[in-house]
Amino acid sequence: MSGPDSTRKLWVLKGEATQLLNQLRDIINRYQADWITITTQNNLPPFLTKTFLPNQTKSLLGREFLHAIFDATQGFNLDAFAMLVGTLVKGSILILLLPEDFNHWCDQDSIRWNENSQAIEVPNFVKHLEQILKDFDIESNQRDFPNIQTAQLSLTEQQTILERLLISDAPIKVLMAKRGRGKSALSGLFSHYHQSIIITAPNKSALTTFFRFAKSSVKFVAPDELIEVGFSGHVDYLIIDEAAMIPLPMLENLLQFASENNCPVLLTTTMEGYEGTGQGFLLQLFKNKSCEFFYLTNPIRWQDGDQLEAITDCLLLNGLFCQKQDSHLINQSIEYNRVSRNNITALKQIFYLLKTAHYQTTLIDLRRIFDANNQTVWQAKQENHLIAGAITIDEGQLSDSLIEAVWQGTRRPKGNLVAQSLVAHAGEKLAAKLASVRINRIAVTESHRRQHIAQQLVERIYQHGAIQGKDFISVSYAFNQANDQFWSACGFVLVHVGSRKETSSGSYSVMALKPITKQGLSLTMQLNKKLQRNWYWLKNIIDLPLADRFQLNSDQQLTHQDLDELRGFCYYHRPYEATYAALCRLNQFNNHQQNAFNLPILKSLLQDDNKLIHVIKQYQLTGKAALMQAIKYEVKQWFNNVDNKA
Repeated sequence: MSGPDSTRKLWVLKGEATQLLNQLRDIINRYQADWITITTQNNLPPFLTKTFLPNQTKSLLGREFLHAIFDATQGFNLDAFAMLVGTLVKGSILILLLPEDFNHWCDQDSIRWNENSQAIEVPNFVKHLEQILKDFDIESNQRDFPNIQTAQLSLTEQQTILERLLISDAPIKVLMAKRGRGKSALSGLFSHYHQSIIITAPNKSALTTFFRFAKSSVKFVAPDELIEVGFSGHVDYLIIDEAAMIPLPMLENLLQFASENNCPVLLTTTMEGYEGTGQGFLLQLFKNKSCEFFYLTNPIRWQDGDQLEAITDCLLLNGLFCQKQDSHLINQSIEYNRVSRNNITALKQIFYLLKTAHYQTTLIDLRRIFDANNQTVWQAKQENHLIAGAITIDEGQLSDSLIEAVWQGTRRPKGNLVAQSLVAHAGEKLAAKLASVRINRIAVTESHRRQHIAQQLVERIYQHGAIQGKDFISVSYAFNQANDQFWSACGFVLVHVGSRKETSSGSYSVMALKPITKQGLSLTMQLNKKLQRNWYWLKNIIDLPLADRFQLNSDQQLTHQDLDELRGFCYYHRPYEATYAALCRLNQFNNHQQNAFNLPILKSLLQDDNKLIHVIKQYQLTGKAALMQAIKYEVKQWFNNVDNKA
């Protein structure tokens, strides 16, 4: 490398981390720079002064650095890698440390996303990474450090988009771009053209670039505070930065609040970032809203054609499988089958399909689809064109001791999402004893939707489950009319409804089963019957349109099963929400007794529509935990009273 260069580059060094870091001493001392280092190593050499754990990398967002080291010798945190890359400016070198031998490498990062407690080998991800390094001719153990060209910002495109933003009369303006395109700089410049501006973002520390370009009077307010407190006066504009990192229901509330106050919104978000996907974000948030979209394409933090960005896009599968479906495929036969776990090309295509269809698809999903245990990947193809994909996960067959601990609330091991939830929240231990398959994700290309393809794919999964000796198929999904109609049409029976809305979707999470064996059928009917009985009470705290689904069961006598759940609540750690219906029946039973045992706190909470704050203040308790302990004590005393009478 003889002349000055401003493209960011990737170096790869292989070996033992401590030895490699010590080898970098001369380079780090010779070239003064930030040298941000992401590592899990202890006892680091003193010349590395800016070190972060992978899970701390988010704190770097919105800032700019020159040169960095990413230590992946023990584990490769893809989210942290992507975040670090986005902070590096022109002329930067990212030094990637890898283990000497990948053949039997156990990636410690797999503990974060695999459903086992031990690290596993990740051969598909390794092949994916090695192929990218080969394609870009990245050699290991390079030594020649390039001459550095000073970064020069060019804001020509930003100025053009700024002019368009200023003349737009859309109440919601959406600015989208990949990382490094100057969204923050542009929104900062935009603030100079309005009197009163409020900016909100998931992380104030990531607004460094914005405030560098913004006028000094711009005020930051956290999203939850803005929703709760509102504007303190007239506001000309609300800027929402990195909107894809804010939960959808909170975003909906922010947009609704702005609309009610006649305040236009400038919303910026990253496309195909680590925090989610721009496509799924658009699908969910901007339905039936009046908005105008603006796009930045030219990078300003690094030069166009940057090597490190190209490598990262390949690693993260950004924009690699954009294909228009041929119309002639519509009438062709469809082939449904399982995907070989060695078919990396097919796995990558299915991941890309899933991330364009689902708001919550992240880089963790990419790692899972490559190498996670206990899962099967499915596809539907027409003439070798992918039109649908699904991921299923094996669950169940837990030991009796573990199931008992899950029921008591003393253990919650990784994995078995539906099986464990039906034990912990629905109280049915058999759900984790039987063998089952959970449908984790399913998606169909836009041109092939509403043709029953997903339903046929589910049927293939069901048939395979029967062959494998599974007892039932399960699914957990955010409740809305379309989702509910689809899974009902596939033959699934609703068995559990979450008591709180999910932060990410703003919807209640529900679970449904499709039985295969007689035991699976018995479990499904038992859970459905129990849910119908509990709905008599749950309808008071869960706002879902299920009245036409359930015939309200007026048989609300206190049963032995209720008593078991109440004991689990007061003597163990079963949650209040999971025991709510049983507590209601206890309160009702107690009220009808001539010599009723006093349950004042429980009675007050149930009569006050579960307004915890009111009851906490009434009984001068220190918080929710103290309230739950007080109710548990009352229930224990009730049991003692019953036992003494017996």
